[in-house]
Amino acid sequence: MSLETHFTIILGGVLLGGLYGLVALGLTMVFGVSRILNVAHGDFVILGSIFALVASIFSGLSPFLILPVVPPVFFALGVLFERTMVRKVIMRNTQNILAVAILATLSFSMIVEDLSFYGLGQASLNYVNIQIFLQPINIMGFIIPTTRFISLIAMIALALASRFIIQSTGFGRRLRATMQDRELAEIVGVNVSRMSSLSFGFGAALAGISGVFLAMITSLTPFQGLQFTVTALTIVILGGLGSFVGAIVGGLVIGLAEAYTAFFVGTNWARIVAVIVMIVVLVVRPSGIFGGRR
Repeated sequence: MSLETHFTIILGGVLLGGLYGLVALGLTMVFGVSRILNVAHGDFVILGSIFALVASIFSGLSPFLILPVVPPVFFALGVLFERTMVRKVIMRNTQNILAVAILATLSFSMIVEDLSFYGLGQASLNYVNIQIFLQPINIMGFIIPTTRFISLIAMIALALASRFIIQSTGFGRRLRATMQDRELAEIVGVNVSRMSSLSFGFGAALAGISGVFLAMITSLTPFQGLQFTVTALTIVILGGLGSFVGAIVGGLVIGLAEAYTAFFVGTNWARIVAVIVMIVVLVVRPSGIFGGRR
């Protein structure tokens, strides 16, 4: 196999894995703050791709120009989802909160998938039919599609911005305090209920914008929401709950594994890579590779 082929596979795996990592980062924040497994988290990825695709078609604008709108819109959707559905369901069912939350978010996931299928059918969510007039980039003899190059730069920028927000802002400090000890954080004055809403919003924003970039580098379908949730959960288990570095590194591991599996074995086998990795990690190192680090 040529060096160019390896480069292409690695580039695709890094892109895919980096975006997986951002989705997983949102999921670990939601679970760490609220102690709720949001099964519908992956559906915000699908909704992000649908939102940008529909907006691009109707406005005639490049998907890149739609990007700045996605984070605030999905942040608001995430907060709304937590306050109108998750919180109300939990308040009415104080027993077995985790199980009730899983059923509630799973129901929402099924509704989103069915509505998406009703509106789009089996159509793939990508930007193949939207003209993006950009010439490929030549770096040291390797030809890189400009869409992928821009997606890579944007992914790195998003990861750095997320790192800065989590580590260097008041919101990030309160977020980390709540994730480490919810009860103690509440005692020292952190509004835990508000942090739960904000974590859902931040997680949805990361998932939504990741969905836009995923639709630029691959094809998505309305029924992949649960698949993204499982992949993100695998990365959280692999990297360790609450670990930023673990989410990104875990995402890269899964992305590269899927890319090489798809090339050598087939795309159908690539879809079960995350499940296999999750089982192995749970048996060998349940706390994750970066368990305990932030």
